[in-house]
Amino acid sequence: MKTDVVVIGGGVVGCAVAYYLTKAGARVTIVEQSVVGSGASSANSGAIAMATKKPGLSLDLAMASQRMYSGLGDELGVDLEYSVQGNLIVAESETEAVFLDKLALHQQAVGVPAQIVDSARCSALNPLLEGPVFSGLYCATDAQVNPFRVTQAFASAAQNRGARVLVRTRVEGIELRNGRVGAVAISNGKVDTQWVVNAAGAHADAIGKLVGVEHGVKPRRGQIAVLEATSQMPSVRVAVAGSLLAKHGPGAGGKSSANVALSYLSRPLSGTVLLGSTNEFAGFDTRTTAQGIAEICAGAARLMPRLGEMSVVRTWAGLRPYCVTGPVLGDGGGPEGYVTAIGHGGDGVALSPITGVYVADYIEREANRYDVRTFLDLTMREAARA
Repeated sequence: MKTDVVVIGGGVVGCAVAYYLTKAGARVTIVEQSVVGSGASSANSGAIAMATKKPGLSLDLAMASQRMYSGLGDELGVDLEYSVQGNLIVAESETEAVFLDKLALHQQAVGVPAQIVDSARCSALNPLLEGPVFSGLYCATDAQVNPFRVTQAFASAAQNRGARVLVRTRVEGIELRNGRVGAVAISNGKVDTQWVVNAAGAHADAIGKLVGVEHGVKPRRGQIAVLEATSQMPSVRVAVAGSLLAKHGPGAGGKSSANVALSYLSRPLSGTVLLGSTNEFAGFDTRTTAQGIAEICAGAARLMPRLGEMSVVRTWAGLRPYCVTGPVLGDGGGPEGYVTAIGHGGDGVALSPITGVYVADYIEREANRYDVRTFLDLTMREAARA
């Protein structure tokens, strides 16, 4: 079996990479150890959020992806359930309010339409908020998609352009020829290729070790509780400022052994509400825990007491590919022909379009490539001229 590029991982990032590579004319084979979208992509909330991100690479990637999402459904021929709902981060103390003030200034400086709002405005944006709130950071342009539809749409679009998808297939080795990637050994044979894209999510380090590279990607468990469907739930997403501390540094929040990042996310089409989530380093254990779910529900009911009257209908946990440096795209070390699309944390769905475009461009420009920050600068200039 021969191909131009083997993409290891059939999650939303791997499928996006495959789609944009096929658009560029490459022959692509996706190798997935389970089934498409079965890993972190299946546990993703689908939020496309700017308000939760500190300025840096992740925010720059998110802004670029957000510009793509408004027309992505039409391009892929699928209703991705894209909707702009807005996102509110609330401060429960003066210290957190100061933190949000500084965060808003930094976000505004790079073009995010974030604004600081008072407690009355917070309650008006989401009337469920009845707990003590000092202020909030509100981003009206933050959006939501259906993560299952996004992943499957990228996979189907790639297949329609000729990509092969090998499911329930394990990668057992990466063969080098004259110092360059030459083939990928899989559980039922071998695929000759000149390029390998590591898009293996939480398993990225296991793939990296096959070429002698350690990426520092670890599985970070996030537990979610889903409330019963009901009508007319407020659409504006809510998170607490302490959740940003939990997201950006393990243990920094200091309020819970499970390191809970409290958030509320309404899904208008289904009528359900997602409450989350924990941020735990628990290896590859995808089980939920009574303690984690209890802390999520108790925290949500503290800020939104009326939620305490609703029933939890199901729970789940996913393994986010956490990397302390954030996403590692393009050159992740290793031999020529080895490319990375890893370390997205809980932002795989949010960052998948721009990740796919960049990795495809990186491979196409083998002799004249540039790093992801230069790529984003060029992309923003083109968007400004359009």
